[in-house]
Amino acid sequence: MKITKATFYLSETEPQVRQVRYADRGGIDKVPPGLSGLFTHCEGIGPEPDLHIEYATDGPVPMYGLQLRLHTDGPLDAYADWGSGYSASELEWNAKLALSRYMPMIVGVDAFDREYIWQRMWYAQRFFYTGRQPLDTIDRMLWDLASRHARQPIYKLLGGARESVPAYGLIGGRTIDAIVESAMDKRAQGFIGGKDHWYRGVEGNAEMARELRAAMGDDFLLLHDPVESYTCEEAIRISRILEKYNYEWIEEPLQDYDILGLQTLCKAVDLPVLALEWIGAIGGQPFNAAPYVALGATDIVRQRGIGITGQLKVAQMAESMGVPVHGGDPHVILGVANDPLFEAFMGLQPEPPKEEQDCRGQLVVGDGVARIAWSDRPVVEPDWDEVARTALMVIE
Repeated sequence: MKITKATFYLSETEPQVRQVRYADRGGIDKVPPGLSGLFTHCEGIGPEPDLHIEYATDGPVPMYGLQLRLHTDGPLDAYADWGSGYSASELEWNAKLALSRYMPMIVGVDAFDREYIWQRMWYAQRFFYTGRQPLDTIDRMLWDLASRHARQPIYKLLGGARESVPAYGLIGGRTIDAIVESAMDKRAQGFIGGKDHWYRGVEGNAEMARELRAAMGDDFLLLHDPVESYTCEEAIRISRILEKYNYEWIEEPLQDYDILGLQTLCKAVDLPVLALEWIGAIGGQPFNAAPYVALGATDIVRQRGIGITGQLKVAQMAESMGVPVHGGDPHVILGVANDPLFEAFMGLQPEPPKEEQDCRGQLVVGDGVARIAWSDRPVVEPDWDEVARTALMVIE
């Protein structure tokens, strides 16, 4: 099934109020008590920032979307959203850039030769400075095409290691009482555990861990994600405290670039250390994960491989060295055997009615697990004539 050409459809979408507020993300300040010199996100420290900056348009403004279609000589095409924004002319230029720079690498190639395309576009990151988005999007498009062609969800095509995986939720709050209440709410929803994002230094986070474990008992998994807010010495201290309270792991305790610090931490404590969320997100995985595993600088690899293909590479590399991964695409998590938990940052996801299920599958989160609900029903394909008719511009 060869890719014969690429087409972009530029369309006007639902108008939106454009706004930006300081309160949406807060600021960056020193980790309490401020002696380490490290900075962190104010939202995880506690007090509300006393700074209010906000800009917004007077009303909804036009919004635009860009969709990519990869035509094939078979019965199905690959397609996905490529981008969105407030400028139609900028999206038009993005489409033309992609047509001139990326699409010549894949037009004329068999759409099922995903590894060939992945490798070619991986190297394009270096030589064309593409960033990860083009490869990520195109690889997922081609896996989606394979799923619709086979009438099976992607996790089945990957091997289907299991039908469900245990799920935990995210817990938070600006006080310990609030974070305990959040954890109890997650347990009431059926989640098997909860992960905090608190950046209050060793003493503040140790107090939180003690109160959480006392409130939740021993049958609720607890995970700590301080997001790079410790020095190596502090990470060793808090990890030993978390071991006493039977925590499952500590996530991103140091900057991912601190490979020697992570190695020292992993050797010093029994608590599993999860790393590589940030350094993986900027486009290095799967290849930059391997030296961390080989050097014992992480016990669990945060899954950030590019595309489905890249995530599969990370999982298989880690498995061959006896290391778990965590945080991949739901289909990858179910398709491999060494991603032990699902992070349900989206909360509960109900199962769609049987008549709405198709071969693509849909994520379901409930009863303490994540799974994919699906049937062998084919996906309703786009009416491309209608898409072209209603588009502001067809770019090819």
